[in-house]
Amino acid sequence: MVGPQYKTPEIVMPEQFTESTASLTDEDLSEWWKQFNDPKLDALIEEVIQGNFNFKIALEQVIQSRAQLQIQSSTLWPTIDLKATAIRQRFSQTLFTSAANAISFAGGATDSGIGAITGPAIQNFFQVGFDAIWELDFWGKFRHGKRAAYDQWEASQFLANNILLTMIAEAARDYVSLRALQQQIEILKKKIQADLRELELFQVLYDAGLDTQIQIQNQMSTLSGDRAQLPILETSLKQLIYALALLVGKQPEAFSHTFDVVESLPVFAGKVPAGLPSDLLRRRPDIRASERQLAAATEQVGIAVSGLFPSISLTGNGYGYESNQTSKLFSPKSTIWGIGPNVQWDLIDFGKIRGQIHEANSLQRQALLSYEQNIISALTDVEGALVAYFEEQKRNTDLSTEVDEDAQSLLLTQDLLQAGLVSELEELEATKTLLDAQIRWIQSEQAIGSDLISLYKALGGNWECSSTH
Repeated sequence: MVGPQYKTPEIVMPEQFTESTASLTDEDLSEWWKQFNDPKLDALIEEVIQGNFNFKIALEQVIQSRAQLQIQSSTLWPTIDLKATAIRQRFSQTLFTSAANAISFAGGATDSGIGAITGPAIQNFFQVGFDAIWELDFWGKFRHGKRAAYDQWEASQFLANNILLTMIAEAARDYVSLRALQQQIEILKKKIQADLRELELFQVLYDAGLDTQIQIQNQMSTLSGDRAQLPILETSLKQLIYALALLVGKQPEAFSHTFDVVESLPVFAGKVPAGLPSDLLRRRPDIRASERQLAAATEQVGIAVSGLFPSISLTGNGYGYESNQTSKLFSPKSTIWGIGPNVQWDLIDFGKIRGQIHEANSLQRQALLSYEQNIISALTDVEGALVAYFEEQKRNTDLSTEVDEDAQSLLLTQDLLQAGLVSELEELEATKTLLDAQIRWIQSEQAIGSDLISLYKALGGNWECSSTH
């Protein structure tokens, strides 16, 4: 076999992730979403696996690649055709003036393909037999082609797995964002009720001459600002529901009532899968697909190089029977056959084959660069997800403390209110302070969930989807 023989590139990987910490676990997290203990999220992911159109299209592309492998495998074997002909034809009687001239003309025109026409003007012609041709794979052109098709088939499986991983991660992130928005909307509604109550109290104070119109105007502005946030959140909530409908392959109208019930966020006591950076080479389906595409590009170089050498075929120019009478068609005298080698070699092509080799080499180098780039991109994804997740955990701890402190302040203010030492306005302000802190904490919880999901996606998981085999 001419051309290069593929070997998996040796890539130097770092010994450990920069952001790795002691919280890593060795548990199997290939179905990482189940650790959130949210049955509705589990059901949603199952719907994505079963109904997502992008994944279904990817599976069809796997089938297409497998069919292409079958086509390429067939080139290693001879092609045998069965043919049968039955013709009734009238010849021109003015083509030759006499039998003698016909014979003379036929003798002088054999090389031109014109033969003498003798016998009646209307004649029958019957033929049945086989034709065969077998191009011998002396230089490995067809074996390279079969290997390239096999590599592409494997790449299509990894690409399908990568699409599934991406769709699951996107659905999980959208679900987390949806639950966070539901919580924020409920909290914002409580804050608007507090704004309305404050406005009533300011109006009472104004009517009693104990306060100015400025307080009323300021409170109306605060109320309008809080109300203005509500349509934004509700719009985002509906858009997320419609996005999830697309991910599961359902029409938005049939999916819009799925999340009518407000529920809390999943619990993100997430376990981060352990592993070395080198594990990404086998765990991330996009990297594995890129490596298989590099292997296929290498085989294409061998196909191009084989063009420098002659193609040698064994041909069977028909084995069968010919006659002008059906009764004599299968008699021994009607037997025809022909067999022999055929050699074809493009000696002068004005650089076409050399150009094809240069093109194949360039495509191989491009595939190698893409493979190396995907590895660096994967490392960047993991490091970015790790730092975002761990730093957001720190922020979330502070926000949780803020919520606890504001809740304690509200309880103290309520005690003072019952003792007549503070006004209801001060209690309402303490309530709104707590509600604002709760919104920030909910947003942080959403960020932790999204960062954790991004981390699982970046690490790739142990994805072996049987549906693609």
